[in-house]
Amino acid sequence: MKSSLRPYAFALFSLLLIPVFNACIPEDDLDPDTGDPREKFIGSWIFSDAPALRSVKATYTVTISNDPGNSTQVLLRNFAGAGGMYSAYGIVTADRITVPEQEMATGFIVEGSGDLTSDDFMEWQYTITAGGDMENFSASASR
Repeated sequence: MKSSLRPYAFALFSLLLIPVFNACIPEDDLDPDTGDPREKFIGSWIFSDAPALRSVKATYTVTISNDPGNSTQVLLRNFAGAGGMYSAYGIVTADRITVPEQEMATGFIVEGSGDLTSDDFMEWQYTITAGGDMENFSASASR
């Protein structure tokens, strides 16, 4: 009779050990990883920029949000200081947002890219074409 209980006792003992091994998983590993590279860009950013040929600096807020219509894109409201009612779209790849050439408002064309250098800092290079004149800008953005 003793030998017939041994397989059941081993199975019961094995089942009791499962919670012990699961308790060793670090809590950080329990959070779901969305895998969405856009998340690190989402929020309000303070841009400080200057045209390449002048020393005039401008500071303005750009709000970056997910583009609900495209899983690789973000929307940049007030990009290039165009005004809060205007948005550009950008394509996110790893630590970069690329703003392809696009007309944000009639006659106001933007194009450029920004690199995330830390969790709270980006460096941007972009151009604005307005009224046929093109101007290059460098900007830093922080939150």
